[in-house]
Amino acid sequence: MIYYGYASNVPYYRSYEVPTYSYQAQLNLWSNFHINNSILFNNASCVNASSMFSKLVEGVNLHANVNATGSSPTSYNGSYVVYEYLSTSDWTKYLGSFHGVIQNSSGQSLFFQYSPNITQYNNLTQKINQQVGISSSRFTIKLVVVANLTLHSSQGNIPVTLDKSMEVYFGSLNYTFSQDPGGNVTQTLYHQNLVKGMTGYNKMLFISGGIFALFGGVSFVYGPKAGEAMNPEAAAERTLRKLSVSGTNPPVTREVKVESARGLLKLTKTLSRTPVRFEKGYYVIDSDTAYVWYKS
Repeated sequence: MIYYGYASNVPYYRSYEVPTYSYQAQLNLWSNFHINNSILFNNASCVNASSMFSKLVEGVNLHANVNATGSSPTSYNGSYVVYEYLSTSDWTKYLGSFHGVIQNSSGQSLFFQYSPNITQYNNLTQKINQQVGISSSRFTIKLVVVANLTLHSSQGNIPVTLDKSMEVYFGSLNYTFSQDPGGNVTQTLYHQNLVKGMTGYNKMLFISGGIFALFGGVSFVYGPKAGEAMNPEAAAERTLRKLSVSGTNPPVTREVKVESARGLLKLTKTLSRTPVRFEKGYYVIDSDTAYVWYKS
C-alpha cells in the first residue's frame, strides 16, 4: 500500500543546448583619393586657396570587401547591391543602384571598387542648388551596401545578411570619409540534446504514502472507483484532472517529456504549480521549461 511513494525515481527527459558551430562575418568599407598637385599648389610652399576642392580631386575610389570565418572550415558566396545617394544639408537625391556577385573561391574578398564622377556630381549639385535658390558647393555621396552571403561549412549552408553605409563629403577645401559601425555579425549555433534523468526522493510524498497505508481502507471504500484506488496511474490522472485548468498546447521549444501521470503529479506538488489540461494530456511550466505528460 505504500505505492504512493511513486513520485520518487520517475524518469524524465530534459533538453540541453550544445554549441556546434560559431562564425563571424564582417563587411568592410574604405576609400582613397588622389590630389592634383598642379592645381593645389602655386609653388612648393603656397596653397592656392581659391581653387575649388572638386577640381583638386583627380579621383576617389570606394572599396568594399567581406571576411567570414568559422569554428570549422568555412567558405562563402553570394551577391551584393549598392544604393547611391547625392545630398547636401538641404536635400537628398537617389541616384540609382548597382549589383554583382560575391565569392571567395579565388581568395579575393574585394567585391567592388567604385569611382564616382566628381565633376558630374558637382555640376548636378550646382544645378539643383540653383533650382531651389541655394548657394553652396558642398555635397555628400552616400553608398548603402547590402551583402547577402551563404556560408558553407560542415554544419551546412547558413544565410547571412550584412549591411553598412559610407559617406564621402566634399567641401570647399576638405574631404571626409565616414561609415556607420554596422556590418558585423557573430553567432553561435546550438544542437538540442535530450538527457534522461530521474526524479529524486521526496520526503513529504513518502510520508503521505505512509498515511495512505494507514487509511488505505477508507480511501478504498469512499474513493470514486475501486479500479482507480487500486491503480496508481489512474488515481494520479484523476487528481491531475481535478487540479488542472484548461489551456493551450505546451510550448515545444522547451518541452520535457514526463513518462507517467504520477511523475507529473509529483512535479506539480514539488514545484507548487497548477497543471494545465490540453487535448493530449497535462503539463506544468517552471521557469522556461514545460514538463508534459501525454495520455496514452
